[in-house]
This record gives sequence, structure tokens and C-alpha cells, in this order.
Amino acid sequence: MVPEIMNVGRSIQKQFTGAVLLLVAAVPAARAQNSSVTKFQSEHKSVTIESFIPKINGPHAAVMVVHGGGGPDGDWRKSGILEALTAAGYVAFVPHYFDGSGGKWEPSGGAEQLFAYIRTLNDAARFVAQQPGVQKDGIGLLGFSLGGYVVLGLAEEECSHPPSQPSPEIKAVVEMYGAMPEFAVSRMTTMPPVLVLHGENDDVVPVSNAYTLEKLLKNKSVPYEIKIYPHQGHGFEGAADEDVKQRTVAFLKAHLQ
Repeated sequence: MVPEIMNVGRSIQKQFTGAVLLLVAAVPAARAQNSSVTKFQSEHKSVTIESFIPKINGPHAAVMVVHGGGGPDGDWRKSGILEALTAAGYVAFVPHYFDGSGGKWEPSGGAEQLFAYIRTLNDAARFVAQQPGVQKDGIGLLGFSLGGYVVLGLAEEECSHPPSQPSPEIKAVVEMYGAMPEFAVSRMTTMPPVLVLHGENDDVVPVSNAYTLEKLLKNKSVPYEIKIYPHQGHGFEGAADEDVKQRTVAFLKAHLQ
């Protein structure tokens, strides 16, 4: 079991106890955008997926936003990233991937649980590409914490070991305070461009993981950007949070058009 993933699990138990998964069609005002909730099928499971649509006319490039271990209504919602994405003209999709075969995250779940999440998100990506008003030539991925592991794993698999039903082309990956899954490190051949965002004082997924990922991407000649935020932990606050949103939008504009 990867120690950093175990740390993510422990942090989730401590920080997100009592979080409620909102699986209803009514979206709170705090998420104020043109939004909807529907479901797609993955390995005989019905998986909820939210969409947040810009108010300007499309078609729009799509970004799949992958939550961390606290679930789809964890603290990442407070960052304003969904509003930033839609304001920039992207349609954001939030799959509730714990509804799939992998189930709710368990610290002991290991690689097999991550593989199950990747299969669910592969199905989610193909569902996203079929939606009206969505550009069909590729998508972006954005993942927080555990979601950072998952989006990196999904992108590695799609590029290096395409499954029998590949997802739309993944054109850009933004990972926030996650890491490359151990199973993907040795087998990776290439990746889409990656933006790595991490806090210097992260005590859940240590910042050393960001530097390890940077070295891997550099060795494989993968385009990447990295920003390590001083005095930030597992998540971003204040000016760092604003910078994260600006960097994310700029990175997507550079690669997801």
C-alpha cells in the first residue's frame, strides 16, 4: 500500500466525517450556474454526474472535475473552481465516481480500487463527449488529492495502454496535491500536458511527490508546468487559491482548444 495514499485516507476520515453526498437534482445556490444532474451507466452501476454549463453559447470544451476522498461535496467545492471554469467558457462535469464499482474510498483499497475508479471515469469521459453542446475532439481533467492520483492514472492508461473502449482524447491534466499512482510510474510512456499544483507544507501528500512527478514528466519529455505554494498545506487558501484558479484556466486555454 502506498504510504501517501494511506495518508490521504486518514486525512479524509479526520476532515470529512459526516459529509453528505447530495444526489438530488436541486443544486445549491452556492453552485450558481446553469447546472443539471443526471446519471450514466458503468459496470452495471448507475453513477451520478453533475454538469455546470457556461451561460454563453457553445459548443464548449469539457473539463471533468474529479473530487478527492471526501466525496463530491468535499471542501474542494469552496474553492470556486467550478465558477472559474464556466466563466472561462468550459463546461464542467463532476462524476460521483464513488457510485461506481470502486465504492467509497478506503485507505486499504490500494491499486485495485484506483483501477476501478479509472474504469468508472473512462465511462464518464465517453458520456461527457456524447452530451449536446460539448466539443467532441477532446477533454481536460482536473483532480484534487485522491482525484489527482486518479486523473493521472486515467491519463497514463489512455495514453500508454488504451483500454478496449478508450475515452475521448485527454488534452490536458491539472492535478492538485495528488501524485502519480505507483502502478503507473514504471509503465508510463507518455502523457498529455500536466499542470502540477502542490502546497509546500502538505502533511497528507508530501510535496516530494510533486517533485517526483516533475522528474518523471521531464524524463518522458511530457510538457508540464509546476507551482509549489509556500506556507500552503493539503489545499489552498487566500492568494494561493486565487492563483491556482488563474493558472488552471490559463493552462487549459493553452492546451484545451
